[in-house]
Amino acid sequence: MKRLIQFIVMTLLGLILSRGIHALPFSAGHQHSAISTQPSALSHQHLDISHQTSRLSNSKQNATVSRRQQEAEPTKHYLLLEAGKQYYDAGQYSDAARVLQQAAQAYQATGDILNQAQALRLLSLVTQQLGEWDKAQAAIDSSLSLLETVSRGSERVLAQVLNTQGRLQLVQGNAEAALNIWQNAEALYAKANDRVGVLGSQINQAQAMQSLGLYRRAKKLLTQVRQTLLAQPDSPLKAIGLHNLGNVFRQAGDLEESKQTLTESWTVAQRIQSSQSESQGWLSLGNTERALATRAKESNHNKAFQQYIQDAITHYQQAAATTTSPITQIQAQLNQLSLLIETDQEKSAQALLPQIQTLLTKLPSSRASVYAHVNFAQSLIKMGNRNVRCSERAATRTHISTPITNSQDIAQQLNTAIEQAQTLEDKRAESYALGTLGNCFEQTNDWSNAITFTKSALLIAQGINAADIAYQWQWQMGRILNAQAEQATTTRNSNTEAVTDLIQDAIDLWSRSAIAYYTQASNTLTNLRSDLVTLNPDIQFSFREQVEPVYRQLVDLLLRSPQPSNDNLKQARQVIEALQLAEIDNFFRDACAKPEKVNIDNLDPTAAVIYPIILKDGLAVILKLPEPDNLRYYIHHNISEAQVDKAVKNFRNVLRRRSTSISKVKKESQQIYDWLIRPFEEELDSHPSGDQSPIKNLVFVLDGSLRNVPVAALYDGKQYLIERYAVAVTPGLQLVDPKPLPRQQLTALIAGATNAPSFKKEGLGPIDNVAFELTKIGEQVNRSQKLENQEFIKENLQNQLTAASFNVVHIATHGQFSSNPEQTFILDWDERIKVKDLDNLLRMSDPSGTTPIELLLLSACQTATGDKRAALGLAGIAIRAGARSTLATLWQVNDASTAEFMNQFYQQLNNPQLTKAEALRNAQLAFLKKKYPSTDYHRPHIWAPFILVGNWL
Repeated sequence: MKRLIQFIVMTLLGLILSRGIHALPFSAGHQHSAISTQPSALSHQHLDISHQTSRLSNSKQNATVSRRQQEAEPTKHYLLLEAGKQYYDAGQYSDAARVLQQAAQAYQATGDILNQAQALRLLSLVTQQLGEWDKAQAAIDSSLSLLETVSRGSERVLAQVLNTQGRLQLVQGNAEAALNIWQNAEALYAKANDRVGVLGSQINQAQAMQSLGLYRRAKKLLTQVRQTLLAQPDSPLKAIGLHNLGNVFRQAGDLEESKQTLTESWTVAQRIQSSQSESQGWLSLGNTERALATRAKESNHNKAFQQYIQDAITHYQQAAATTTSPITQIQAQLNQLSLLIETDQEKSAQALLPQIQTLLTKLPSSRASVYAHVNFAQSLIKMGNRNVRCSERAATRTHISTPITNSQDIAQQLNTAIEQAQTLEDKRAESYALGTLGNCFEQTNDWSNAITFTKSALLIAQGINAADIAYQWQWQMGRILNAQAEQATTTRNSNTEAVTDLIQDAIDLWSRSAIAYYTQASNTLTNLRSDLVTLNPDIQFSFREQVEPVYRQLVDLLLRSPQPSNDNLKQARQVIEALQLAEIDNFFRDACAKPEKVNIDNLDPTAAVIYPIILKDGLAVILKLPEPDNLRYYIHHNISEAQVDKAVKNFRNVLRRRSTSISKVKKESQQIYDWLIRPFEEELDSHPSGDQSPIKNLVFVLDGSLRNVPVAALYDGKQYLIERYAVAVTPGLQLVDPKPLPRQQLTALIAGATNAPSFKKEGLGPIDNVAFELTKIGEQVNRSQKLENQEFIKENLQNQLTAASFNVVHIATHGQFSSNPEQTFILDWDERIKVKDLDNLLRMSDPSGTTPIELLLLSACQTATGDKRAALGLAGIAIRAGARSTLATLWQVNDASTAEFMNQFYQQLNNPQLTKAEALRNAQLAFLKKKYPSTDYHRPHIWAPFILVGNWL
């Protein structure tokens, strides 16, 4: 598998990556995303390496080259290298490969080992761009073999070759090997006193660390590089280094850090009067502002969203107005155009079209030109269909599209792109252009041409092992075939019986083929895992437009018949589990979650698993009962995602208000109960044999805003769900570590603060009963260590977890869960501990991962207001912490009741006959059944927000 991480490496590192030829990246052709998320290749300046090749050609270090060769031959050979570099910078990779191969042969003929090694290194970079991985590997292997014969003076060249080798390793998914190689390169650069090379290798290492999920180490290293660059005097190197570092921060999801670093880069560029670096800075700042806008929109912060959008447009305009590079200008204008279309600013978008068309005609043939034409065509398609968003259109059952009024212009743009790509022998670019033309025909319901061009694009993508491209055309083929089937279905009943039978046969064939292509696309995405988030290093990846629909549309197809087959139910369940995992990966922008195949029948024969699935025009629910393949299914037709969101919001609003009448809480909860539980009451209550049902635990794999629901408080008209079952939630069974808690050996690290300075910084009040809570917990466990108030700081947590092993970590402090990882945190005495820092913090006692924390408790946290996907943050904390189970609160409640609730929970937890879910249930029942008279602890507001995530055993 050729992993998408290549785009980060080849896009963002610029000068400080290799001190050599700068890899031209791309992210073109996501037909269902904003156009500006694609042509990232256009925004990065390419660096002249002639000083390097010239220096190498005349190097006194090469003892094998005669004086005559140094004086005569290098000029000819250098010209070959320079031509290769020029072809490369122009995006003409096939020509670059041909010329660099000639250069390598010429240097071989003269015995110039160092320059031959350099030519082969550059050849490897070029063939990586072409997707010719075997040739890239052979070139780098030959380069390394040559350098083994040079006894001294080759440190810098070897470091450069190792940088290229590291890139190739990362592209092929070997992040650990890439990290080791780049560490060796750094040492060689240091030995050669090459400060720039050292910085480049460090950034490379950070990229590998991110790929390995070592976020904290990567962030620390990148911050160190940033400080080193800031300490340097102003120079083009400093401006470009900070610029590329800002892009790396954006790719990692550190948007505030990205904005700050890019602003610093732009400031340096302005001081040294580098107009091109200034325009590059405007462009990248526009991309970061757009990513911030996407995040604000998903968190329902509409005012911030509008401001970020305006800032992004302004920056794109500044970039286009100040640049002297046609490439940067077209990039900025394409980004601006797509953003205007996305935000329904049609008049402004129309005004940009003539400028872009004129500029496109002036671009020389290159990969950048191909992508620019493709991107412009995609914008035209979107303008022609502006009333129906691509992701919605692809999912509609009737597949009625608004006619594309400018189809001739679109075809012209794409034909130009295809011709250029074929002339350049650039298979990746050709695949994107052909596939986009297929998408154009898809929009006009020209199924024959749509299939022809999409198949051609898919064949090319598979031929060069480009999984990131292939999944898009697999998805597109699925949509086209499904649309054909739906169109035929609408006309079937108006024909004779014989014709109807023929049409039905065609419908069945198209439907099966559509499912097959969707399945291929889903499997491809699952194999890519966290590399999905690096599909686009310039604009934050649009997971909800480019990935999520593939999974949901496949589930919709699998469940379309009134009675889906058991095989379809099994596959739908697997697909929704894969989507849950992909969402967690996207949340962290790395593959921190480690999935394992779990057999629920072996895991817990008393558990039933419930999968609600929000589809385009319905809410489907799959129930997994004990015994192999024992699945049930129900669909609530004509239930939209907006209706689900509204029901969840209403339920949450009444629950969060302590004064709400219990009758109103019961009323609001019944709708969600009717959706999730009511259809399966009979199966849950009794066994087919007539015996009493073995079901004691209900495990929910919740979807969308349903993740914010405290399922224990669902009401059936007579009693709460918690009165009948123990309940837990999990992001997916494959993320459950199926081991019970060893109750006889409870050892706990307990920490918290009553009124920390960090609370005041966040505008939060004191938690008065923390001391009581921590004291009571200490009495309930075999051994404990307490960190209270001023002692409760991140460093002390680390020290305690390093010094001793704890299977329970209990933290009583304010915290927040959000769909934005930067806003998902807990507070120690001084500051925030962000979710991305929890991996290093809480894994201190078990760096190998063999004996993780059994139970993490967070007793005073809450989900972010107005964020319907806020519970993703809770799942993220559970996974990032490495704990088998996490018990937390969906909203903060009276801290006196919380302290008593935790005391009750630990009492139940000490009973070895109870699972963690049952211990939680008993604590909730103690409150519900009015064990505490003269209090209002029986209200759902008090006991419902406690939710168990992960392992329920």
